[in-house]
Amino acid sequence: MKIVERKYIDIQKWNKLVQETKGASFFSYTWYLDAVAENWCVLVKDDYSSGIALPYVVNLGVKTLYTPIFARFYELLGKFDGIDFKKPIKNTFQYYNFAVKQPILGEGYEMSEFQVITKDTEQQFSSQAKRSLKKALKNGLEIQFSSEYNSVISIVSKELNNKFEGINEKSLAALGKLFENAKNENCTRVFHFGKEGGIVCLEKKGQLLYLKGTVSPDFKKNGGMYMALNSAIQYAKGKGLDFDFGGSQIDGVKRFNHNLGGKDEIYYRYLKEDYPFWYRLLKKVKRRLKK
Repeated sequence: MKIVERKYIDIQKWNKLVQETKGASFFSYTWYLDAVAENWCVLVKDDYSSGIALPYVVNLGVKTLYTPIFARFYELLGKFDGIDFKKPIKNTFQYYNFAVKQPILGEGYEMSEFQVITKDTEQQFSSQAKRSLKKALKNGLEIQFSSEYNSVISIVSKELNNKFEGINEKSLAALGKLFENAKNENCTRVFHFGKEGGIVCLEKKGQLLYLKGTVSPDFKKNGGMYMALNSAIQYAKGKGLDFDFGGSQIDGVKRFNHNLGGKDEIYYRYLKEDYPFWYRLLKKVKRRLKK
């Protein structure tokens, strides 16, 4: 196993590894990482038969392994039984705030959940979801389906910018790049209400991933988000796809996903940010100078 920086990666071999790994998420594709990660490398075998993507940031010369916004976790790819990933990762990154599908860095993790509806799952609505979907129909809301995402990102920018942690001009630019890269890969699926917003999903290899979206306040009050997500779920079921809600640590979002029938699955978060005193001091000075 060796660390390979982004510019030296064999893109075709890496994307093939992601594509051929059963159940692998979108987050490890090169076009996804290029959009959301500040820097990234991979830990991979010479023949690209196994590996893991490793995004990182560099501040004041210190490298930290991290999970970028709009990505949930990273995961082992290919044939990885018996391979020690822990040692080379910890030798490369002394600090990390990293989410991974498998607990490969040993003990000291926290468990988190994301929600899915598999193609074989019978969807179960809560009373809240039933009321919201009924309200949407009663108020004449109608979903449009396309690959065009501009109306959605416009509403996301208007309604979510600086209202949630990590959603700002920089991250919205990354989201726009991600939408464009996904469209070039022909995997963008948009469920929307025209200029009133909607949601953007990605379809590939047996799954439909909810990436991001929102609707205008009036449409939200009338059940628009419930209708948009449920339309995507029904689309996934009709095509025999697993539906992935994308995951969120916000309790309200988790409840929303559960209301539409989402079932919890587990992943692991590792945190080691005991930076030296000089680093913490310089970071504090840097933040003050930016104000």
